[in-house]
Amino acid sequence: AGLLVAPLDVWAGGTLLAVRCSEALASQSRGRITSGFGPLIRGTLRRSLRHRARPLATGIAGGCLVTAFGMSVVIFAATYNAAKATDARFFVGGDLRLTPSVVDEPPHPPSFASTLHVPGVATVSPVVFRLENAVLIGPHDQDRANLAAIDPATFGDVAPLSDAAMVHGRASAAMSTLGADPTGVLVDADKASSLGIETGDQVNVLLARGTTAQTLQEFRVVGQFVRFPGFPAGVDIVIDIGRYERATGLHETDFFLARTTGPGAAGLSRAIAALRSGPAADQAVRIEATTEALNKDQSSLAAFDLRGLVHLDVLFTLLMSVVAVTMFVFGMILHRRREFVVLRAHGMSRNELRALLFGEAGWMAGAGSVAGALVGWGMARLFVFVLRPLFVVDPHVTLPVGQIALFIATPMTVAAAASLYAAALLGRSEASELLRET
Repeated sequence: AGLLVAPLDVWAGGTLLAVRCSEALASQSRGRITSGFGPLIRGTLRRSLRHRARPLATGIAGGCLVTAFGMSVVIFAATYNAAKATDARFFVGGDLRLTPSVVDEPPHPPSFASTLHVPGVATVSPVVFRLENAVLIGPHDQDRANLAAIDPATFGDVAPLSDAAMVHGRASAAMSTLGADPTGVLVDADKASSLGIETGDQVNVLLARGTTAQTLQEFRVVGQFVRFPGFPAGVDIVIDIGRYERATGLHETDFFLARTTGPGAAGLSRAIAALRSGPAADQAVRIEATTEALNKDQSSLAAFDLRGLVHLDVLFTLLMSVVAVTMFVFGMILHRRREFVVLRAHGMSRNELRALLFGEAGWMAGAGSVAGALVGWGMARLFVFVLRPLFVVDPHVTLPVGQIALFIATPMTVAAAASLYAAALLGRSEASELLRET
């Protein structure tokens, strides 16, 4: 509960801090004012900001609250969608999983990966994997294990294997070591702990358990991992597929993982269409994409579609920004019409008056937008912690640059437009009528 309240505290506290900072900056202009007035616009604007620090701070607070709310929602939604896509790639093992039919003859060897290189497919990696298809024998104990035989040269290019998945060292180094050492094996950290296995130990592995090709082989543990992409049922042992073929004499691949050339749904559609019109048309090959992995999880909390909420949030934030800036500009005119008329009477031109209006409105809009962006970013970071239990791979804050730029640019644009219109209204005002008002 405290984690859910914390973003609200940041929202209120960050806005108050922004107000304090704006008042402090405005009051600092007193020390910069010399005995001379300086340039007309700069000198007038500096004194106006100093004397009206509190009303300006009120406008900044409103802009900060609105922008921070919208910013936190769009950053949260972008992070949520990115985390969903990352989890889907983790479960699938890549952009696509291609599984040949078990009844299809002849068997599909690892070299069949070259046949799957069609337009839209960048890399294909063969994988051998069955549940409890091996026995891991440690120094003091043994247990059945799920073994995966992969091609280290291509697996890292296809699967989202991160450094966080390894207990020690980098994922790329683990793949290089596994490919260079024909006796190397990667072991799940929990399995290694239960069997008392350490990195560097010599272990025995019974390959192809339960088949006529089963054989006992000696391996050296070259690394440990906490999670491995592409195996939703869990994997305990990872070895080189070449060593597996030489030891067992088996040349049948259970599935292939593929990475597409184009990003997003368009890249997936192009690759799937090429596969279905090519190798998948002649042979029974089941194609599973990351989009299908998301659809299978529609009942979970990680399957909500936030696009409608984001669109409403963006519209609401933009409208509120427009209203806040417009009210500030025209409220400033209503309370200071005689002041502006006096300035005009003292020789200030319409362009100079327009610049003065834009300076005050721009200060309020710009400071509110920048402060709101920073506060919204802080709120979103706290909201991301709420997402962590929902996904296998820890989500990282994703910034939607286009929407953030829109939130910052809109108040400035409205401030400029409102200032122009307000200056035009002041230009049509009768000085004598305004000065007679009590």
